[in-house]
Amino acid sequence: MGLCILGVPMPKQKNLSQYEQRLLRVLSYIYENLDGDLSLDTLAAVANMSRFHWHRVFSAMTGETVSDLIKRLRLNRAANILV
Repeated sequence: MGLCILGVPMPKQKNLSQYEQRLLRVLSYIYENLDGDLSLDTLAAVANMSRFHWHRVFSAMTGETVSDLIKRLRLNRAANILV
């Protein structure tokens, strides 16, 4: 196992499809740069896809939009700080 996201080990990337590899790369970037530039253009560049196609792929694979994920993660982090 390589990448670990929210304490859940992720499978090695060589066993995953290209979309899964790109999704993991973008999720890793989001978690590492939660305070940085997380615009759709930036994340699409990390995924090496057009912004429109990336948004459709991301939504289909995760069940939420990129902006909803970022809002949820930032809210979760803020709630943990308050506790």
